[in-house]
Amino acid sequence: MDDLSNKKIEHYNKTILSLESLVRLVTTSKADSSISVTLNVHGTLVSGELVSVANYHKFLKHTLLSNLQEKDDPEVHGSIKESFESLEAVPIIDENDTFILKYVCIREAKIYLSDSSPDVSIPYWIGKLESVDGFFIGEMETDSTPPLV
Repeated sequence: MDDLSNKKIEHYNKTILSLESLVRLVTTSKADSSISVTLNVHGTLVSGELVSVANYHKFLKHTLLSNLQEKDDPEVHGSIKESFESLEAVPIIDENDTFILKYVCIREAKIYLSDSSPDVSIPYWIGKLESVDGFFIGEMETDSTPPLV
């Protein structure tokens, strides 16, 4: 086997190909697309809408800048704005259609540590694509029925 084949095998032993394909789909889509998914990350379930890392960066920039008014501290505001604008300019996929940023981003994330109700709900969650142990398409539904004792 040649070196390129070995690198591809090594990569796909670390990353779930079908999940990476979904990340590629939401990343390269012209629209603000999303796909409902649930991820298993080392035993913790993360459920919500799979979105692009660019979508996550926009949210983070908006959140930080909306909480810090330019008139209150123009130097810090300008620095944060400039940092995020340069981050948004970083390509996510290179000219060979290979991921540069290998992250998975979930919007409206619900995090399940143990039972059928989420322990945490947050606007966005980001993690390494290689850290995902498994996934399924669709979101977890909370069970409002109390367990039988």
